[in-house]
Amino acid sequence: MKMYQSSILLLLLMPVLSQSQVGSNQVGWGVDPMEISRVGAAGWQFLKLPTDARSSALGGVKSSLGYGNANSAFNNPASVSDIPGADIQLSTMNWVADIQYNSLSLVKNLDAWGTVGVNCIYLNYGDMIRTKVAQGFDAAGNDLGIVPITDGLGTFTAHDLAIGVLYSRRITDFLQVGGNLRYTEQQIDDAKMGSWALDIGTMYWTGIGSLRISMLGKNFGPDGEFLSYEGRIAQAPAKIKMPMMFILGAAYDILQPSNTDQQRLTVAVEYVKPNDGPEKVNAGLEYFFFSNIYLRGGYRFNYDEESYTFGFGAEYSIDDDLKLKMDYAYANVGRFNYVNMLTFGFGF
Repeated sequence: MKMYQSSILLLLLMPVLSQSQVGSNQVGWGVDPMEISRVGAAGWQFLKLPTDARSSALGGVKSSLGYGNANSAFNNPASVSDIPGADIQLSTMNWVADIQYNSLSLVKNLDAWGTVGVNCIYLNYGDMIRTKVAQGFDAAGNDLGIVPITDGLGTFTAHDLAIGVLYSRRITDFLQVGGNLRYTEQQIDDAKMGSWALDIGTMYWTGIGSLRISMLGKNFGPDGEFLSYEGRIAQAPAKIKMPMMFILGAAYDILQPSNTDQQRLTVAVEYVKPNDGPEKVNAGLEYFFFSNIYLRGGYRFNYDEESYTFGFGAEYSIDDDLKLKMDYAYANVGRFNYVNMLTFGFGF
């Protein structure tokens, strides 16, 4: 039994153990290769932000946790098939620099037809002072040279948007699959860009206790390009790649609910391979007790600023047909201090 548990623990910790090798250039004897970084190779960075408080509190774990709700549409769409009826989730967060971030997901289980849903992400950057560079003069008329000018130019704004449709299905008692196809849009002032992105996820319950393994591909889609803008720049903007990533994860319930004890303790880890930066590892722990309370914590490895996270949640059944949910997350973002995230949900 001890060997069995040790094998499962080793499988869960493999991504964390391999994190020590992330970014290493050592390939053997001789001269090491040059450091190569892909940072900045992709745009659409808002698609990387946490979309719900549960995932955010668990170190950003997206794919492997299981026991999904409507927010799984943004994380691993395969887990949406866990929903027995209908589910609605609304999340809100003030990101760094007071950027307002909101997400909404609605999902309905159609039994033998699978699970369908719609979802939306909206990021509002707020009002920003319009600036131009031109010849400047002081109050006495003295020439100041080329300087930034803001007086009398007013403000402008910017936003990011993603609207998606989802389909998920439980293929067997062990295998779940799902996909989320999204229209994506970015706009700053009069410059606008649109494209589409596809997330495809799987969840495989191995039959070894509660061990499950997940694979997730996110943000697969064509390059975007700003097609409408005034002639204020010397040349047309370059095409912008999607921030594609591949995620491999595993999770296991160390404690599982029984007829007399409704506790569950889940450990989840995942390895993230993005197309615009070094590999990363997310790890999280979720403790469910008293049949309706959640405590969560996590850590994000090999990120520039993000590190530890924690949070809690609660759910309350009004009757057999309605369940209310609330989740909170705190995430440390280094020199940007911290962010708070709230999620409210309704299960029918």
